[in-house]
Amino acid sequence: LFQPIRTTWLITAIRCTTGPGGLLEMAYDCQLHPSFKTKPVYELRCVSCDRLVCVRGMRAILLANRSVELFSTDMPLANAVRLFGSNYQTNNCHCQIQDVVCSVCGAAVGYHVTVPCQGCLNSCNNGHFWMYHSSCVESSERLDESGKDILYWARIPSCSDDSNLSTRPKWVECNR
Repeated sequence: LFQPIRTTWLITAIRCTTGPGGLLEMAYDCQLHPSFKTKPVYELRCVSCDRLVCVRGMRAILLANRSVELFSTDMPLANAVRLFGSNYQTNNCHCQIQDVVCSVCGAAVGYHVTVPCQGCLNSCNNGHFWMYHSSCVESSERLDESGKDILYWARIPSCSDDSNLSTRPKWVECNR
């Protein structure tokens, strides 16, 4: 999994429903830890085809190997990425993860934590379950609505109010 630098999220509410095919769908409301508020928001593009794959990226560090930098997000951009393959575990924890590929070219761009393990949930983390490998995406700082200033996590709209996610799904599939 990943670890933001000395930060945490507070999950204040979880809503679960059964979606199409009987899959559990989950949405959660998070309050941003104050130390995140000065972090810029990133837009991420697939390095293979230049497809915009994320508009709510945050720089993160892999818990198991602090030399690995990646990006994480609280909500994937609708129709930009898709899950690929089956769930698997790494040697570092008991999280169930599934690879994520670009929906245009099929290139691997990251992974999704479909079932987080208790150890990772108890660790310092930012509550994001979608990770993008730094080597697979190009990043640029997202601008605010004025188009002039960099957008920071202190001012990012909630997922439900973010106009850049206008075609986003309302629920995130958890595959439990």
